[in-house]
Amino acid sequence: MDNVLEITIVTADGNHVVANPYRNEDLFWALRGGGGGTWGIVTSVTYKTHPSTPLSSASLLANSTNPNSTQNLLAEIIRLTPSLVEQGYGGYGSGFTGQFQLAVLSPNVTAEQTQATFLPLFEFAASQPGLSVENSTMVYQDFWSWYDSLFATSSDQVGITSEISSWLLPKNIIQTDKPGDLAAELLKVSGFGFL
Repeated sequence: MDNVLEITIVTADGNHVVANPYRNEDLFWALRGGGGGTWGIVTSVTYKTHPSTPLSSASLLANSTNPNSTQNLLAEIIRLTPSLVEQGYGGYGSGFTGQFQLAVLSPNVTAEQTQATFLPLFEFAASQPGLSVENSTMVYQDFWSWYDSLFATSSDQVGITSEISSWLLPKNIIQTDKPGDLAAELLKVSGFGFL
């Protein structure tokens, strides 16, 4: 929600309030943090919009019968993260018992560039014993096409049951500490996810 310019809200005390970077700044900050319904009823939002742009995506799904291989794969992804971020990639990753998945994308990157960037990771994953790996790279015309292909379901149910918390890792933690140690700690959490 970095492109939200202004939010109009009816607060719990019945006041109709405009929140933006110049008026009610604290409320604006809180509303942009994902808890909009906590602070009142949002009646309007003003966004800065951008034209659609093509996105190049990479995805990896690994089913594992070998916990060490799962940890090695996650450690390699953690090790690569600073480089991927510098190249403009962002996305989602998650792990469950015996399974790990990664889906990332970057705007205005060709399919060839994405393939070259992720081929070493795909080859590393395939070399790990006990991992069954599916991977792909693909170009989408816009964010919605990517989102729809990854998250759309045929059921009418929305949302998932999950407990969400956050932990921000400074870049130097990944660069100076052992990625394998961080991977081991993440894998202790049942159903972890990261962005």
